[in-house]
Amino acid sequence: MVRLTWASSVSQWEHEQVSRYPEIRIFIEKLKKMVREKPHKGLPDPFLSETGKTVPCCKHSVNISLFSCQYALGYNFITASYVYNASDAFIIKMAFS
Repeated sequence: MVRLTWASSVSQWEHEQVSRYPEIRIFIEKLKKMVREKPHKGLPDPFLSETGKTVPCCKHSVNISLFSCQYALGYNFITASYVYNASDAFIIKMAFS
């Protein structure tokens, strides 16, 4: 298990979504747990930095089974993109997909 941290923009996004849809917190916490416990199981997701270099990045997604596609969100998943090493994982981006 790694120590999990996230960008302030991820924290802001999470706060906004939970304010609108309180039930979504369960899925965000599930996603964080997946990243914390199994960061190596994420799918490769190259993230381009401003310098034009590719930063090795992974992503995990969790199905939002509580909501149908027709209900308010219009998405089926919440996806987290992150970088990690042996002791830490840092979530760069979290979004609906």
